[in-house]
Amino acid sequence: MAHDPKNPFIESVHADKAVIAQVANFYQSTNWVPKESEIAAEIVTELENRRVLYNDYELEIPAHVVQSVLDMRDFFHNKLLVTRKEGALASHLRVMRAACRKFLNTAGDGPGRVIIDTSFDRGPSSWTFFTALGELRSAIGVSLSLLLAAYDLTVEPELARILPADPVGDRL
Repeated sequence: MAHDPKNPFIESVHADKAVIAQVANFYQSTNWVPKESEIAAEIVTELENRRVLYNDYELEIPAHVVQSVLDMRDFFHNKLLVTRKEGALASHLRVMRAACRKFLNTAGDGPGRVIIDTSFDRGPSSWTFFTALGELRSAIGVSLSLLLAAYDLTVEPELARILPADPVGDRL
């Protein structure tokens, strides 16, 4: 490339474009896969934002609970698509996705199909809904505790409410 004394920046621009082209080619030819620890951290962050997992029952609106669980199920599924199929993280994602599916099969899965209208409904349908919600919280809490331990992560105090009890604290 000839040196242009009238415009000394042209050589610099051409060099920058060449570097950018090489970097772009590298990223197009490489299938970047996030580390499992990064995915685990994303899962924790997502769950910390899901009040359905830790809010008091009387504060829940059943239709919103169902929508949140539908969103969580989709989130778990999408994360499962980018993890190793036989890894521990994939196993935890499958468990949490299955827990969401079980809740939705029990409580209803959309507008007009939720078994109760408000958290103040009484009777067998209410008991069924809140029992299913408790089971969901428990299943997610167990999987979450294993993720936290495996990847050395922490969790906000609100979400920590669904983690299994610490057996060390129960010793006499």
